[in-house]
Amino acid sequence: MAYNLKFEKDIGDTIKKYPFLKITRDDKESYLKGILDINDNKKYLGSYSIEIKGSRKYPYEFPITYEVGGDIPAEPDFHKYNDNSLCIDIRASEILKCHSGMTVSTYIETELIPYFANQIYRKLTGHYVNEYKHGRDGIRQFYCRLFSTNDIRLWKKCVQHAFSHIDKERNELCYCGSGLKYKKCHLLTDEKLILIGKEQILNDLLIL
Repeated sequence: MAYNLKFEKDIGDTIKKYPFLKITRDDKESYLKGILDINDNKKYLGSYSIEIKGSRKYPYEFPITYEVGGDIPAEPDFHKYNDNSLCIDIRASEILKCHSGMTVSTYIETELIPYFANQIYRKLTGHYVNEYKHGRDGIRQFYCRLFSTNDIRLWKKCVQHAFSHIDKERNELCYCGSGLKYKKCHLLTDEKLILIGKEQILNDLLIL
């Protein structure tokens, strides 16, 4: 219930910044509904009809967005599901972005507007800018970037170390064998792995 109350407060703040979004209420919940304009350096690019609803773990996960105007096909290649909800990011990346909490307004600015801007770019050019892939390929892409390698053996070594409860001094040599100090090598990676959580990581690795 606390998360629902937080969402209620945040959507009240959000409509001050996005005047074409209005608070709508039904028997179950309050949510945002309306038109979101997409601008780049104050240049108008287009508009989308959307609904934004609270999620179970909000604000520690994204709210759920639906594109209800039919401007984006409900197909995996367009990162849109059959129920019109949008696939904004993979779960592990979302956890990192929301670990300190994310407001609806910040979500719109940092995640939703770039998503729609990329859809507009694809419509004009036939391809996305820096597209993250869908499904299993997107998960693999995320972890390749996180670990800076596609070597799954090193991924597993990092995961094992991050959750081993073995303290390692920042100035010791990194466990990966790179010859670099831990603080210059896998310290930040280990910290991100801990934020993501062992259960999520193991589930992701099983998919791969």
